[in-house]
Amino acid sequence: MPYQVFSANEWLYPDSLITESGLDSISLSTARGSRAGCQILIQLEDVGAALAWTYIPTPSAAMNCDNIQMEVFRLRDVLVNENTGPTYSTIPAGTPADYVTRPAPFRVYDALQRVDQPFTTSSPKEALYVSWHIPSSLLPSIYSGELCLTTGDQAINIPVTLEVFQAVVPQQETLAITNWLSNQNAATYHGLELWSEDHWHMLRKYGEAMRRTRQTHFLVGLELIDIQEDTGHYTFDFTKVKRYIELFLSLGFTGIEGGHLASRIGWDDPLFVLSCRNDIKATSPEGYTFLAQFLPAWQQFLLQNDWLDRTIQHVADEPIQESASDFRILSSIVRKFMPGVKLIEAMIYPHIEGSIDIWVPTNEGFDQHQAHFQHLQNLGETVWFYTCWNPGGHYLNRFLDIPLLKTRYLHWGNYKYGLKGYLHWGFNMYLDDQDPFELTCPYLAPGVHAKRVPSGDTHIVYPDTEGPMLSMRLEAMRSGGEDYELLQLLASVNKPLADEILQSCFFSFTGVETDPTHFDLAHRRLLEAVSASCYNFPENERVLT
Repeated sequence: MPYQVFSANEWLYPDSLITESGLDSISLSTARGSRAGCQILIQLEDVGAALAWTYIPTPSAAMNCDNIQMEVFRLRDVLVNENTGPTYSTIPAGTPADYVTRPAPFRVYDALQRVDQPFTTSSPKEALYVSWHIPSSLLPSIYSGELCLTTGDQAINIPVTLEVFQAVVPQQETLAITNWLSNQNAATYHGLELWSEDHWHMLRKYGEAMRRTRQTHFLVGLELIDIQEDTGHYTFDFTKVKRYIELFLSLGFTGIEGGHLASRIGWDDPLFVLSCRNDIKATSPEGYTFLAQFLPAWQQFLLQNDWLDRTIQHVADEPIQESASDFRILSSIVRKFMPGVKLIEAMIYPHIEGSIDIWVPTNEGFDQHQAHFQHLQNLGETVWFYTCWNPGGHYLNRFLDIPLLKTRYLHWGNYKYGLKGYLHWGFNMYLDDQDPFELTCPYLAPGVHAKRVPSGDTHIVYPDTEGPMLSMRLEAMRSGGEDYELLQLLASVNKPLADEILQSCFFSFTGVETDPTHFDLAHRRLLEAVSASCYNFPENERVLT
């Protein structure tokens, strides 16, 4: 049964070839408190037979590896029907682009369907993603074993070596991360009634997937709050939002993002409208009447539940130059009624000083105004960054047609530029009845952008019958978040070395080393440096079995 092992840092395709020179064993280096994984492509002769697996540690390693948990995922391919544009949106199929992995259309393995028992094969090729969870308490060592795969009367035994370093990824994140969840899609795409008990159970599964990628914050939109109005008098029922916040905090999230209070109907509109009433201008007398009642009630609710100190508040998404003046007025209203609460916003126009506390430009926007943002950082202000349907081209993002390592490198950018957080709008934001597996590059909301969305931008998980399927991109982001924490650990004792390791493969938001072998060398140096520098544990005392 021919097979080949592939790095988890590169894309695997349904037409990928199994070659004689390819890897036939698994060798992974990892910190503790992390996960280490790889992809396996298998050529089958007996399609329709059940594929089963067993991991057998060697006797010398078996005594210490009881806590190592192996996960097996069946890789599912998705369609990329248009390539990302050089700056944003998409380009027609057949248009040359030197920054993409392949010209569209093509299919690529991204979705990860968890399989806990043997499954029936359905094609001559099957692809697996195998991951081992390495607990923080595990003794540093080299653990060996065999991964045995059987189907029909065929079997393969793949040698496995897990080199576990002394380095430990901190359980508590120092990097703030948020991906916005569509509660509606978490019901619709699973055939559930909105806010039924089954839906609440599904939201827990989505929250668990978000926490897997070390997400710290979760968005609490105004749709969670029942709002009633009677001739300018508003009442607010926070019952649903209370259960929602309690759910996500119980999963380990640490930050609450108050939802956007206002938005623009048209991209170039100079004025914002209320999110809950788009027929009311946010800074009009009618808008002020709503905000003057809602914001004190929202703040009091958070205060009563001891959640105010962990809350950051959105105002209105992506202010541009035309709407900057209205945004400043709106922010001042929020500051009046919610004093002390930090305001956060993904923003386009950089000169809105004083109106927000957490600046979130795109990585391209940070590049374009780097001196401005570094000046703000020097003044003690907090800067994150975000990606969405842009930037395209050579910029780091998490699209399906750019090198997979570019997704992992996003959080290396956090370290390089001192950016304390990362925001993305699309955890499961499928648009217009979009089939997440058969991407059709849907348009964004007409009248706002009217541009086609690059492949994968709307989502980083896929709906399955039992819950959200993870993705190779989500795993890359998790790994990148862990890399960030290790870089920070090393920088706390030897910043020049941390910077040197970073600079060996990360040069800028548009320049990174995408060869997995080159990256593995840098990552290994990071593991060695953290192990040697950050613990009272001499390297020559590491236990090897």
